[in-house]
Amino acid sequence: MISPPDGALVSGASRSAEQHSLAHEILNSTNLAQKFPMFKVEDDPMAVWEPRAGILFPERAIQTHLELAAKLGVLLQFNNPVRKWEPFSKGVRVFTDANSYTANHLVLSPGAWMNSLLPARRLPLTVERQVLYWFKPVSHMESFAPDRFPIFIRQYASDRFFYGFPDLGDGVKVAFHHQGGRIDPDASSQEVAPHEIDEIRNVLSEYLPDANGDLLSTAVCKYTNTPDEHFILDYHPEFPQIVVASPCSGHGFKFSPVIGEIIAEMVHGKRPQFDLDLFKLSRFSP
Repeated sequence: MISPPDGALVSGASRSAEQHSLAHEILNSTNLAQKFPMFKVEDDPMAVWEPRAGILFPERAIQTHLELAAKLGVLLQFNNPVRKWEPFSKGVRVFTDANSYTANHLVLSPGAWMNSLLPARRLPLTVERQVLYWFKPVSHMESFAPDRFPIFIRQYASDRFFYGFPDLGDGVKVAFHHQGGRIDPDASSQEVAPHEIDEIRNVLSEYLPDANGDLLSTAVCKYTNTPDEHFILDYHPEFPQIVVASPCSGHGFKFSPVIGEIIAEMVHGKRPQFDLDLFKLSRFSP
């Protein structure tokens, strides 16, 4: 985590590491340049290095969860959009394009489509378009190998961040954290415009110039954001048989196993072992 000495990123990361007794090292700009010479440090940043940090591979993780669920008897439905739901006695009925289903409980976790399935609440959510980029390093390619180049996020202005991963065989991955335009989740373009590529190249040229080679590929994803960037994890205020979960404001996937455990406890009427006040629906105005 790299930022100006008084930046939110370094101060927050160091405070969290100390509070939770995580192994970490505070690096000044000289230390950072010595340890990871790929980063330019003319702006005199500080950094928090966490040696146990790692990378998640979402596709593998999701596939594993689906396969385990299927082995436990879960019926998986794909390409069958949910159109609406309604309370049914003490349960719930869900309507999709292909069928309708009744159940004792419903977990609403539709991400960017949360408001379309909670129309009465109209939560203050924004859906943000995010572009991911993979570049071929222009020089010192060996320096971007996983055993030499760290996973990083860098705060380069008061509210501007970009992050990246080492070259895992398909280029160095970089992207802005937030800064995307607001979109309709049903009408978002997968095309990446030249000016978007120019924006990320400008940042790379300033802070990570050796990675600023040929653009190998791009992808587009969505952040669904709450105003405070915290999760939503709560019972529906009128129908306790319904759990409302997500959106995660761009930083939720790494927490998905523990969120899944909490939801399972909520559905089974157990008291979650964590304090969930931070994630309640009541923090938003009606």
